[in-house]
Amino acid sequence: MDKVQRNTLVTIIVVCVISTGIIVGFSIPLGMFPPLGDLLLPGNGLWLIKEDVVSEETITSPLLTDEVTVYRDQWGIPHIYGTSENDILFALGYVQAQDRLFQMDMARRATQGKLAEIRGSSMLDMDKMALTKLMDYWTNESIKELEASGDPTDQLVLDGLDAFANGVNDYIANEKVLPLEFQFLGIEPTCWAPYDTISFIKYMSEMLTWEYSDFANILIKDAIGMDAYQELYGYPLPYQIPITSDYGSEFDVDIEDKSKQVSDEISEIFVDLSREVYEQIKESPRESQFLEKVDVKGSNNWAANTSTGKPILCNDMHLGFDLPGIWYEAHLVNTNPGSEFNIYGFFLAGVPYPIVGHNSFCGWGMTNTAYDVHDWYFYEGINETHYWYKGAETEYSIIEYEINVKDQDPVTYQIKNTVHGPVFNDLLNTDRYPIYTDKVIACKWIGQSVTFEARAIYEFCHSQNRADFDEASKYFSTPAQNLVYADIHGDYGIRPTGKVPIKNDTGIPAWHLGNGTMVYNGSAGHGEWIGYVPFEDLPHSENPSQGYVFSANQIVAGPDYMKNYTLQNPIDVSDGYRARRITELLSSAEDVDVDFMKSVLLDVYSVKAGNFSSYLLDVVNAIPSKTTLQQNAYDALNTWNFLQEKESYAATIFNLWIEIYKSETFTDDVTDLGSPFLPYTNVLEWFTKNNATSKWFDNINTPTVETRDDIILLAFNKALTGLVTYFGTEDITTWEWGELHQIKIDHLTGLSSLGFGPVPVDGTGSTVSPFSGYHLWDGENVVLDYCGHGSSERMILDFNNLSNSVSIIPSGQRGISNSVHYIDQLLMYLDGEFHTQYFGADTIEKFSMAWVESKIIFKQGVLL
Repeated sequence: MDKVQRNTLVTIIVVCVISTGIIVGFSIPLGMFPPLGDLLLPGNGLWLIKEDVVSEETITSPLLTDEVTVYRDQWGIPHIYGTSENDILFALGYVQAQDRLFQMDMARRATQGKLAEIRGSSMLDMDKMALTKLMDYWTNESIKELEASGDPTDQLVLDGLDAFANGVNDYIANEKVLPLEFQFLGIEPTCWAPYDTISFIKYMSEMLTWEYSDFANILIKDAIGMDAYQELYGYPLPYQIPITSDYGSEFDVDIEDKSKQVSDEISEIFVDLSREVYEQIKESPRESQFLEKVDVKGSNNWAANTSTGKPILCNDMHLGFDLPGIWYEAHLVNTNPGSEFNIYGFFLAGVPYPIVGHNSFCGWGMTNTAYDVHDWYFYEGINETHYWYKGAETEYSIIEYEINVKDQDPVTYQIKNTVHGPVFNDLLNTDRYPIYTDKVIACKWIGQSVTFEARAIYEFCHSQNRADFDEASKYFSTPAQNLVYADIHGDYGIRPTGKVPIKNDTGIPAWHLGNGTMVYNGSAGHGEWIGYVPFEDLPHSENPSQGYVFSANQIVAGPDYMKNYTLQNPIDVSDGYRARRITELLSSAEDVDVDFMKSVLLDVYSVKAGNFSSYLLDVVNAIPSKTTLQQNAYDALNTWNFLQEKESYAATIFNLWIEIYKSETFTDDVTDLGSPFLPYTNVLEWFTKNNATSKWFDNINTPTVETRDDIILLAFNKALTGLVTYFGTEDITTWEWGELHQIKIDHLTGLSSLGFGPVPVDGTGSTVSPFSGYHLWDGENVVLDYCGHGSSERMILDFNNLSNSVSIIPSGQRGISNSVHYIDQLLMYLDGEFHTQYFGADTIEKFSMAWVESKIIFKQGVLL
């Protein structure tokens, strides 16, 4: 064999080996993923996925009673017209599944403890946690209660849930090519049911009301003592403007005069238990998010009177950013003569009625109320089957689940329950923390009960006036929300609503603050829920003389109300900066219209900077011989307009400076908990303005006694040094805020190719238009501040002419990554734009063909 023949043979062998490797490689599953050949080979998988819906199609179903028409507008938003509400909901279920099926499937799996079924044993602990929270259990109980009630309205709700589920299932049964994510994971969606929709509402309740602050409060109080705790964390915090103006104006708070006659000494077992739970929660990627305070998460809503005599309502709910986004927009119209069903709003994908939105008569928006509806209890355990409760051996009740796990046998999981709620010991590390071997930790949470939010939302959609809406609000138990309302009759108002427990603090130890702010002794029967605040007694405000109502997660009511009930956990109430700015804007407005409301929603003026800057700059100005860098920074801040714009370098300097200032003031005193539980910045503002020699400014780790001005100057110099190191230059004009403050949105799968960003953004967590990050400073260095939260929707409703109403979401309608509607609204959102809702098109004939991108006709009939 000559050289050429040998080379040819070698080439053939190499090609064969590589080809064989490719064939084998494309045929073997990779971990949780299917064989690549199933995804990539021509004629398979990715090549068949539809980017967008076809321009026109007809769907036939025997479950329909009449024809339904769906027009998708230029943003892919469906406008659904039919003569039967249930037919309309069938079509909505179909188009939601068409646009967001993977998102719907993942959300229900996360809530119902079914992730290990598709992802394997790595998800088992997460499934166990979800099941132990009893969201699945109480979803089923709520459905059973609806089915058994016999109430005609409850039956209408169930009929709507069924119709919606039928539409989802029609899509699942007939769509031949599933979205990319299903193919990537090698799974298929199961049928949808009303139970899945109700579980979504439990999921939202968990996201907004589940917390671990009871443990943190014990650790904080143990570290600094009672008087200090009251100064830094006690209720109420300074500069709070109550949501309901009818119950008193702003509190006149003197922080240093808030001492409470409570013992400093905390039982050692409570401290040890709290520390060990807290440390484990910090290590959990999912549960650690509940340690965040609402200075990085929150929402805004308001309604204001106008010169027309009809109000305008605005809402932007601040939630985590994801792709696809949490909200799905839709417009539903019953064209049957005499029907008043015409609604537009923001739906959770998987829910047939909008969480916020409007009909032809009224509209509503929401912000989180921070009512304390979650308590933790500690017990003395006896053995695996019993614990002590009020001096008696008490048997655990058991709920048992079988968890399906991919590629292995199902796992049997038993959840123990005390008289208060589920036990979490099985999810805690008893080897690392042996205290759990004879101590029991359980909780009671409002989500662990039968609730009827689906009925509330149904009735919101059918309300025609304030009385109707208030009646519907009685069914909205969780998550407790500040419901802002406005209507075409000229009425507007706000009502912090929800099911709020009253707790029996009789017999609690002297060190305990009560009101559910700390872990209770469950064995002693402390902290029992003995009832709920009557709906009629919850604070509310209608058509106030000030001409507007609003909420930004601040205190719900003033001193004229709080003497009766303590509703909120002080550590969960916002810092108040957004509330102060909204008050400034609404109280001084001369011409309230849609354009003005857009400017409020997009406002990035920093009340925080406006209140701190003079105190900070006075210290720098007093430096006898400033360096060039110090002088340049001073000049920039001294001429700054306090707008948190991405191009501003003054914003960069201030934001880092104030973060370091707060850290240097408080970290030496509250060292064990870290930054999530440092006092709010408004507390620092109070000390800055009122007590320059407060003990909090002294660093207990140095021999000298520092004052406010010492810490301000120290923080200033650290900020400048850190920024020079980060940017590599002393040219402060290059220190643009957007270089440190950026939005980066992940896809639900975590696949970077399906995400967005990072891109620079305006604002902070304390501006009305928020982009909330976490930290610019890790204690030694400047770090890039990715924004995880912000306005998850923006909505403006004009009740003088609802056709003027506009909205936007930070994503797009479709969850298909190569669709033109995957991030089209996100790009508009980042530019401060809005889109019209076409609400005036209340008949098919009024919907202009110029707006139509695609059309679906649903017809009654037998499938062919």
